[in-house]
Amino acid sequence: MEEFLYEIAFKKRLCFLFLFVLVFGLTACGSRNTEQVEDNNEVKSNEVESDEQVVIKIADYLPTSHLISIHATLPWIDRIEELGEGKIKVEYYPAEQLGKINSQFDNLKNKVSDIAYIQPERIEGVLPLTNVGANLGIVKDAVSGSRAFSKLVHEDLYESEFKAHGVRPLWAAVSSSNQIVNSKHPVKTIEDFKGLKVRTSNGMQEQLMSEWGATPITMSGGELYSSWERGIVDGSLFAFLNWSAYQLETIVEYSTVNAAVGRGIIMFGVNEEVWDSWPKDVQEAVRQASEEIAERFPKDIAEYEEKQIMQYKEETNIEFYEIPEDELQRWNEKFQSYNNNWAENLDRKGLPGTEILEKFTQYNEEFSE
Repeated sequence: MEEFLYEIAFKKRLCFLFLFVLVFGLTACGSRNTEQVEDNNEVKSNEVESDEQVVIKIADYLPTSHLISIHATLPWIDRIEELGEGKIKVEYYPAEQLGKINSQFDNLKNKVSDIAYIQPERIEGVLPLTNVGANLGIVKDAVSGSRAFSKLVHEDLYESEFKAHGVRPLWAAVSSSNQIVNSKHPVKTIEDFKGLKVRTSNGMQEQLMSEWGATPITMSGGELYSSWERGIVDGSLFAFLNWSAYQLETIVEYSTVNAAVGRGIIMFGVNEEVWDSWPKDVQEAVRQASEEIAERFPKDIAEYEEKQIMQYKEETNIEFYEIPEDELQRWNEKFQSYNNNWAENLDRKGLPGTEILEKFTQYNEEFSE
């Protein structure tokens, strides 16, 4: 009898164990299937076109009266919405409405904005390689230089610099060259800089002006006019495209037309996670609009500047003049030295400074042929 009861108890335990294994296996299998479905849904979530409207917040530090806004940012936004065919609504925040110029990159990373104007010069040490676009004497003109810089940004700098910040560049360009503008006297040689108080916008310009005998004063473009009026500065290194936004034509007395003391970087980027969350058709609309404006903007600015200089010559008493060719050659030799030092300093920090400088130089040669 005891053996019979023992056998029944044993069979019950065995049956219970079998049922436990069976239930556990089915649960695990179901879990794996659920995870598989979830994973598949996650992978395909931005591949499925949705009718839901996507709102894109674009932040900028420039006023809407600035030529970059007029010729680039505003047409670009219009084109994004046009290509979106009602599915995309852009909320535009110009003039530092979503943060000061030096905080906009952090705001982009933290999703305060979805897309933002990126100014590497204003976030020192964050995007050091990207600053090559503002280096001296490399770019021959804004059109070929913008194509070269765009190629560098998308093919090289995204992997080496932007990706780690979770930011994807959308489009990039360089401005026309900075001219030497002041209210004291014409600057036709290096020696003519001596004693001038010159507004600068980045470390390389600051170093250059200091070594050439001027007193560099770094400030934003928005501070320039009032500082000039008060005698804090005598002039600036400034591109023609920026004049009207800051009313420089009313205060400048002398200006070069063929100097090339660096250039401004124009760039917009998108938060990578935000980009990945968009449906494919939204991504494609933003991508296409960005490619179009990157090609169109430098051409528009070149045409505008040519007309603007003619107008200034006719309507103002500003003395426009050229730096002699032999002096320009002297400047370019010094610019090359500064560029090499810039690259070597980055190399010592473990960054590919020389590689990026060589590629940017190579791309400029390719596009200017």
